[in-house]
Amino acid sequence: MKVKLSMINIFSDKNRSTQRLKLNLSKRLLLAIAVLAGSMPVHVAQASDYPDRPIKIIIGFSPGGPTDILSRLLADKLSKSLGAPVIVENKVGAGGNIAGAFVAKAPGDGYTLLVGGTNYAIGRSWHKNLPFDVLKDLQIVATISKNANVLVVHPASNLKSVKDIVREAKANPGKLTFASSGAGTVVHLAGEIFKSRQALDITHVPYGGAAPAEIDVMGGRVTMMFDSLATALPFIKDGRLRAIAVTSKERSSYAPAVPSLEEEGMAGFDVTSWYAVWAPAGVPKTVVDRLNRVITDALSLPDIRQRLETLQAEAFAKSVAGALDFEREEISKWTAAVEALGPRPD
Repeated sequence: MKVKLSMINIFSDKNRSTQRLKLNLSKRLLLAIAVLAGSMPVHVAQASDYPDRPIKIIIGFSPGGPTDILSRLLADKLSKSLGAPVIVENKVGAGGNIAGAFVAKAPGDGYTLLVGGTNYAIGRSWHKNLPFDVLKDLQIVATISKNANVLVVHPASNLKSVKDIVREAKANPGKLTFASSGAGTVVHLAGEIFKSRQALDITHVPYGGAAPAEIDVMGGRVTMMFDSLATALPFIKDGRLRAIAVTSKERSSYAPAVPSLEEEGMAGFDVTSWYAVWAPAGVPKTVVDRLNRVITDALSLPDIRQRLETLQAEAFAKSVAGALDFEREEISKWTAAVEALGPRPD
C-alpha cells in the first residue's frame, strides 16, 4: 500500500512539475507576443497618424539669410499640406553644426527636421571632431534648390578671362589672392579646386562673411573671389564687380552673358551650392516618403519658384533615393577637395 501511495505521489509531483513548466512557458510566450504586438503598431500608428503635433525645422544660420528664407517658405507650405503647425527654429553657430548635432540626437519620429546644404557635405571631412555623421546619424529627406557661384574681380582689373588669371598666376607665383567668406566654405573650396586644376599658386584670404570679402575685392585689395551669384549679382549689374565665369556646368539663366568655367576651358568644373532637408536616422520610411512628396509638390508651385528666383536659385527636386545618391556624390567630391589641401588645423 505504501508503495502504491509513493508511486501516486511521484506521478502527482511529475504532473505538477509538468504543469508548472507548461504554465511558465505559456506565460513567457504570451509575454513575448504581447511585447511584439505592443511594439509593432507604434511605428505604424506614428506613420499613419503623422503628423499629430507641431513639426520643427531647425536651421544653423541667422534669420534673414538664404537658409532661413527657404526654411520659412517651406514651413508655410508643409503646414498647409500636412495640416499641422511647422515652426522654424534658428540654432546658430559652428557653420550650421550646432543645428546638425541637435537634429542628429532628436527622436526618429519625423517631428524634428534640419534644413541646410552643401555645408554638411563639406563638414563631414573638413571638421575632425564633428559630433555627428550626416550619412549615419541623419537621413536626407529631399533636396530643395541649387544655385551657381561666380568668379569675380575688380572691374578695373586687367583680368578679363580665366586665361588671363592663369597666365598672371603662373608668371607671378603667390602674388594673386582670392577672398572667401570663410575657411571651409563652398566658395573657399571652389577656389582651391580652381587652383589645383590649374596648378596655380594663389593665396587664400578668408573673411568672416561674404560682405567684407566683397568690399575688399571691390576696393582692389584682393585680386578675386568665388562668390554666391545671388550675393554678387547686384554688384555685377551696377559695375562694382566684373564676372569672369559661373561655377556651374552651364550658364546661369540669371546671368546669361557670363560664361561657365566649362566654357572657359575647365571641363567638368561644377561647384554649385544646394539646400536639402534631413531628418534624424530611424524615421519610418512612410514618413520620409510622405515628406518627400509634400516638399516635391511644393517646389512645383508658381509662388515658390518665383521666390526662388529672387534668390537666383532654381528648384531642385529629387526622390529620396535620388537625393541620397546626390548627397553621396557631393560628399565624395568635397572629401577629395579637402584632402587635396593636406594637413591643416581643425
